[in-house]
Amino acid sequence: MSRGSSGQSAAGAALGAVVKILVYGAILVLLAGGAKKGYEFGREIFCPAAVSGEPGVARQVTIGEGNTASQIAAALEDNGLIENRLIFVIQAKLYEIEFQPGTYVLSTAMDSREILDVLSGAVNTEEGEE
Repeated sequence: MSRGSSGQSAAGAALGAVVKILVYGAILVLLAGGAKKGYEFGREIFCPAAVSGEPGVARQVTIGEGNTASQIAAALEDNGLIENRLIFVIQAKLYEIEFQPGTYVLSTAMDSREILDVLSGAVNTEEGEE
């Protein structure tokens, strides 16, 4: 009888080890995936990319008096000017942007930082045009 019970305990120990290896492997995969997503998210905040390359597509957006960064981000996303509302809102808060009401012509070739500069009045989209 001792032979059968020791065989069962060895099988149980082996099964426990396999389960631990699988759990640790799954945790490592999740951590690696999370780290990659976190890096991509942070990179987009500080090194934004445009939705499309030059020449881009011009889109008209109107910013009303008192519109929040979230409302503006929704309008920009709906017009295909940004891909991620949350990143835009974080950038607006990080760079302490004060939006100026008005109607703007923006391009899909502009990154979110350039769009923030235009919507804050720091850059005039008409500059350089004659």
